[in-house]
Amino acid sequence: MKKSTKQSNRAKAMAVCVAWELAAKQARTAVLTAAQARKVVAEMVEHSTGEALTAYTVRSWVNQWLASKKGEATESTLTRYAQVLRDFLEYLGGKADSPLTSLIPGDIIAYRDKLREGGRAVSTVNITVKKIISGPFREAYLQGHILVNPVAGVKNLKDKGKKPRSIKEPFTREEVVQLLGEVEGEWRGLILLGATTGLRLGDAASLKWGDIKKGFIKLTTQKTGKDVELPIHADLAAFLRDRTRGIGLAPVFPELSKRKQSGRSGLSRQFRAFMDKAGVRSKEVAAHGEAGRTRFSKGFHSLRHTFISSLANAGVSADVRQKLSAHSDESVHLDYTHLEKETFRKAVEKIPRFA
Repeated sequence: MKKSTKQSNRAKAMAVCVAWELAAKQARTAVLTAAQARKVVAEMVEHSTGEALTAYTVRSWVNQWLASKKGEATESTLTRYAQVLRDFLEYLGGKADSPLTSLIPGDIIAYRDKLREGGRAVSTVNITVKKIISGPFREAYLQGHILVNPVAGVKNLKDKGKKPRSIKEPFTREEVVQLLGEVEGEWRGLILLGATTGLRLGDAASLKWGDIKKGFIKLTTQKTGKDVELPIHADLAAFLRDRTRGIGLAPVFPELSKRKQSGRSGLSRQFRAFMDKAGVRSKEVAAHGEAGRTRFSKGFHSLRHTFISSLANAGVSADVRQKLSAHSDESVHLDYTHLEKETFRKAVEKIPRFA
């Protein structure tokens, strides 16, 4: 049998032949293990190209992938990735230090099922597996470190139960006024921004002066990557006029933009403190299917509900509301729409009288 080594240099060709012969001998004596085969191939590549072939373990590749995401993802997103992947590696135990190629779909399926059995919601499990855990292995496949992404063939779980509605409630107009009465400076602007544009906390706190153009706020959302163009409300415009205007990437909220969103000293926790001070009540709600986790019915994100609900109660059409909020899913958008009794009363009044 003749086989080309694809080498023009005699010495390199001989090195490849020697490696082949060694592998063949080991195979004939049934001692050619997967690890030895990888070692032979690595030596062949190094002899041929002069470049060492890196042999990644599951853990080393995941850690390298996480490091590569710095600067690409927001701090909160990176923290979430790190937490999920750390838990996954812990679940794998000793296999986390096995070769990257040793991971199989069965490992992923077993972890997926463990999460569900632990009380995690179906939607949470699917996002964890298909959106986060899949990331490093999809990249490994694209770079040629593995021949198959072990997560690719794992199917999403189906939620056979009734989909829970959002636990978040909107603030009433009176509650927003109460909150504004307890804050000043950058926090006043941040609350006005949330209530009149529906921007999420991360997008609101990191707003740049360059995002404000001719009466509109134009930016790309951090969570979904959607481009939004939002008219500036009169209350927000008045706040901005009183600020020292910066240019380009200068933050509208210099101090708040430096703060983390979560954590004991994060923006979310400080906002809840303002709620307590203003006497704005929030219910503790057990999150559906999330292993006993407790969340609050009101927080900064409720301002997004307030924005969308205010538009709905003012008679703004659903398609315009959905466009302004950058919701791609109509069912998700409905969870943010909370109609007031007065809206229902006015709707019924439009029915002609019969007597």
